[in-house]
Amino acid sequence: MINIECDDIFLRKNIISLLQQKKFFSKDEYANKFFFQLKIYQQEDSLFCLVDGDQIKFNLPRNFEEIFEKIFDLVSNKNIHVSIFHYYPFKQAIRINKKITLLTDIQNKILTHLLLNLDDGIEKVQLIKNIWPKDKDIFLNKLDTHLTNLKNQISNELGFDLSFSSKSGILKLCID
Repeated sequence: MINIECDDIFLRKNIISLLQQKKFFSKDEYANKFFFQLKIYQQEDSLFCLVDGDQIKFNLPRNFEEIFEKIFDLVSNKNIHVSIFHYYPFKQAIRINKKITLLTDIQNKILTHLLLNLDDGIEKVQLIKNIWPKDKDIFLNKLDTHLTNLKNQISNELGFDLSFSSKSGILKLCID
């Protein structure tokens, strides 16, 4: 969901490792697709983090917990504009005008995968494996239930009709 760009290989590797320990994102879960790019670079005794033109500067040394909190605050306020709504993947929220609905973890994962694969869609089986990686059996009706609940919630709380299409096992989010 977020791409880390850093010229210093050692710094990049360690920041990714620390962010993964905080369960901030799972690199494998979203492959090479992302919503935001976090650029990190160090100059002398300062660490800089940039996302979409917004920048944070840290004087070093600094506790990683402080760095993580500031990065999370910066990224969680970023949104993706889709059709008439704004999607906040880290806040697990959708906003239309002044109305907001909060998504469950599963709904958020579903919407994230559908938006990251907006053009080509995603295989239902792969989506199920991404959302429920520990399940040994694949139940399409389990996914369909969550899709229906997501669609109903957005319709009831935001007055927006979210629609999906499914053809040959590929699930797509239909956006006008």
